[in-house]
Amino acid sequence: MWLSKNIARIENKNTAASSGKIKQSADRRISASAANGTGQFALAAPPGMIFIPQKDDEAVVIPTDSGQMCIGVRIPPTDYELEAGEIAFYSAGGATIFLKNNGKVIINGEEY
Repeated sequence: MWLSKNIARIENKNTAASSGKIKQSADRRISASAANGTGQFALAAPPGMIFIPQKDDEAVVIPTDSGQMCIGVRIPPTDYELEAGEIAFYSAGGATIFLKNNGKVIINGEEY
């Protein structure tokens, strides 16, 4: 019993996700600081997508077998009206793409 409890404690160490402000981002890596310190982390995204978060975005970081990895950033408040299942892409420069549940695609305000 003692052995299994201690093994479980060791295996569960450093398995929690954390978040922190991005200080710098470039070349598919970020530098962020959080309550547990500052570090550099690789970025993860769905297949076919690449993103470079902006300075001061709040990064979500999880531990992996190959080290800590940023899996995304907190979604900021927006005026975008989305229903469950819809997707919005936007850039810092103002470009937008919406994939709507009715099959329509809206690119920079134009419907297709």
